[in-house]
Parts: sequence; C-alpha cells; structure tokens
Amino acid sequence: MSTADPTSMPKINWSQRMAGILASTIALPLIFEILLALLGDDPFNFGRAGVAVVIVGLTAGGLYIARPGWLNVQRARGAFLILAGLGSAIHGFLVTAAYDLFKSDLVQDIVGMLTLLLGVTTFAIGCFYFRVEDVHEVIENPTTTALPAEEIAISTVPGSYQADSTDRAMLEACRDALSVERLHYIALYEPPDGQPDAPAQRIFSVDAFEQAKYRLRQVSPHQRRELYQAEGLRIIERHHELNRELSVLYTGRLTRMVLDVEQGALYHYEISREPSRHLIAVTLDQDHVYTTDAELDVLKGRLRRELGLPRH
Repeated sequence: MSTADPTSMPKINWSQRMAGILASTIALPLIFEILLALLGDDPFNFGRAGVAVVIVGLTAGGLYIARPGWLNVQRARGAFLILAGLGSAIHGFLVTAAYDLFKSDLVQDIVGMLTLLLGVTTFAIGCFYFRVEDVHEVIENPTTTALPAEEIAISTVPGSYQADSTDRAMLEACRDALSVERLHYIALYEPPDGQPDAPAQRIFSVDAFEQAKYRLRQVSPHQRRELYQAEGLRIIERHHELNRELSVLYTGRLTRMVLDVEQGALYHYEISREPSRHLIAVTLDQDHVYTTDAELDVLKGRLRRELGLPRH
C-alpha cells in the first residue's frame, strides 16, 4: 500500500486525456498554413494561424480545467459529430454547386477556418476513442491511487469469516481493489457453511469511508458502513425477486445489477450460484461509474479463481 497522501496526487481522468490530445493538434494549423504558403506562393499568414492556435488551445484548456461529467460529454460528442457531419456535407455541396460563393477572400478564410477547426476536433475525438475509450485500457494501465492501510476499514463477521480459508484471499483481493478514485466499498455475502440453500449473509466488507475526501457530516464512517451493510442484504433479496420475475423472458439468470445514482453507483454481482455468493460494491464518484463496473468484472474473475471456479 502507498503511504503517500492521496489528496495531493492529481486526478487524471478522461477529460484531461482528451484535452492533451486536442492540444497536440495545435501544430496542424501551423503545418497547413506552411503548406498553403508553399503551394500558393503566398506569405505565411500569422493572423490566420494564430486564430486557429488560440481557439484550439482555449478549447483544450477549458476541457482540462472544467472536467465535465462523462455522460454530459457523451451527449456533447453526439451533437458535435452531427453538426460536424452536416457542416462538412453543406461545405462539399456549396463547393460543388455554388463555387462562386468562394471567390471572396473573406468567405474563403472563414469557411476554411471553420472546416479546419471541425477537422482538427474530429481528428482529436477519433484519436481519443481509438486509444482510451475502452474501459479495460484503464484497468490494464491503472491511474488510481492506492489507499493508505490506515484509511481502509475491514469488517469481518465472527463465525462466518474464516481467516484460514479462501475467505482471507478474497478479503485481500477486495482490499487491494479499493482506491481513492473508484472503488470505495466492497462486501461479500454467502450462505452459512453447510447450508447452501440458506439466505446469504455478510462475510466481510472493506471500505474507504475513513478517507477524508468521502466523509459526510450527516453520518460517521461507522454509521455509513452499517447502512451499506444493511442495504446490501436488501439488494440481494431484490436480486432473487427479479430473477423470479424475469424468468418468464427465458433470458437466463440475472448476474449483475448497476444502480446508477447521483453520486456514484451501487453494484451487485453474483459470484457463484451453488452456493449463492454475492458481491456488493460502491463507487462515490459519478465520473467513474463505467470504469468501476469494469474493474468489478475483473475482481469477480479473481474471486472465482480463488474459489477454484472458471472465469465466468
């Protein structure tokens, strides 16, 4: 475990990466301007190049500082691509059918600059999604901050948790999965030994509620932990109810639920069926709902391996 102060480490998320890719395209307007000067035998237009650099730079800087939510930018991305496609189509039509409009130097500069900016931004979006959209890339190259050991609370249930069994290995796997940015609570539920048909009960839980960033004035970390432990049982009960209700669809068993709330998400994963083991987890960061879900899928695979079960 790292002992560094996690609050002092910068939080690198998707918007900062996107800003970096967009900023790296600043050189493109300069290259295009040089090519225009060489091909057209005209002097280098510092004003036009400067406008393009300033607009791209300000856009990248605003994205880096603002760090908007992932859902908002998905909507913005869709709207931009629609407008970019429509604008490119109109531009192509006008160049073909109404080329007289482009005889004016001012019209050429304005339309050319807009087309350049649309192209650069579309290029940056394409690079971003080619490189970093897949959430599994985040897991393979994690950017999370490990929690100091003193800020991880471990709660085991006497009589249910067996330190000399696979319970210990699974607890260590869950503890290692916690981070400052993403996973903040994990609990494992399973039936009592020798009673595979009995309702699942909590074996252990680990959490980051002692971490200063996620403390609440309304409740203490201990109270918050108890609330999640109780809610975990209700989610598992609801899982069984939904299984019965969805059986009429003949789509198989329900294996996972994601309850996306305003401040993060609650997750339910079915680790195994016989006996019925369940994982309840929480992220308190809305920006990491998707990446946390992918990390939990990896954690589920690790827990199944500890139990001697196949990956899925």
